[in-house]
Amino acid sequence: ARLREHMAGIRFEDLAKPFVAVTSEIRTGHEIWLSSGSLITAMRASYALPGVFEPVNCNGRVLVDGALVNPVPVSVCRAYEQPLVVAVNLHYDLFGRAAVIKHSAGELVVEKDAPRPGQIDAERQSHQTRLGITGVMVEAFNIIQDRISRARLAGDPPDMSLQPKLSHIGLTEFHRADEAINLGYQATMAQIGELTRLQTVLA
Repeated sequence: ARLREHMAGIRFEDLAKPFVAVTSEIRTGHEIWLSSGSLITAMRASYALPGVFEPVNCNGRVLVDGALVNPVPVSVCRAYEQPLVVAVNLHYDLFGRAAVIKHSAGELVVEKDAPRPGQIDAERQSHQTRLGITGVMVEAFNIIQDRISRARLAGDPPDMSLQPKLSHIGLTEFHRADEAINLGYQATMAQIGELTRLQTVLA
């Protein structure tokens, strides 16, 4: 409702600068670039996190968050021949480097081993409180985005990468938007000298 309140009737063609919304087609896994038509439809599709927001039906395609296939879309900027590509990697400090850990599997807790009625397993209760189904989905989505981001940025690096430290802000903590924006501003200002130099050289 708030999106419609502020952006009703606005189309890509009305924007002062070019914009492309990256989405994923849920039935095929295709990466879909939206660059014309309704801005609200494109924005809703580009943030339609599976399990949290409803998919968007657009021209016969069912679209969800583009981060499923391209979390840091450097390739879009390259395709549109932008002279200077600055990427913002929101997952830089979320997990650290990927690691393979050899571990011993403990005994699986089966029903007969579960706490008796009235008995509380504090450790398990605490874990379930922290991570419900939605929480598990969000964390899994974070892992996928992190791994895809690292792979794609290694193969197609931007001219500059900004890496605000946002690991303490959850994916669905929208009420902390001002805090996240401020951290992004700080990360940008920390590299403003290099950004200015690149603008002079490349732009």
